[in-house]
Amino acid sequence: MELIINEKVYNFKFGIGFVRHLDGKSSIKQDGIQFGIGLETLIPNLLTGNTVTLSDCLFVANMTEKPRITQDQLDNYIDDEETNIDSLFDDVLEELKKSNATKKKAEKLLENYQKEQERLEAMEATQIQATE
Repeated sequence: MELIINEKVYNFKFGIGFVRHLDGKSSIKQDGIQFGIGLETLIPNLLTGNTVTLSDCLFVANMTEKPRITQDQLDNYIDDEETNIDSLFDDVLEELKKSNATKKKAEKLLENYQKEQERLEAMEATQIQATE
């Protein structure tokens, strides 16, 4: 994925290094075994529009690339009124669905999120009908 920020092209790679970094920051221990839950934390936050998560995600995705971008540059890019933030969220989610290191888990998490949204909407519709 490429972004042009301040007239400079930056690359973002959602590979194994990206997953390893996320899992190092978010993990759980079960039966003495450590499990990384980086994507399980990242994707719901992206789906709900968390801009801090978006900035952090892009920062990590650029860690293995040259040139490097700073967190401040990303934050300013996201804050810029000219940046199409909805499109940026969509682009990152699409990249997560394409990368070999993330696609299997991303597809499953996105599918589960969609099912949960549909379940909640059905519950809400039932509650509205019950109050009428």
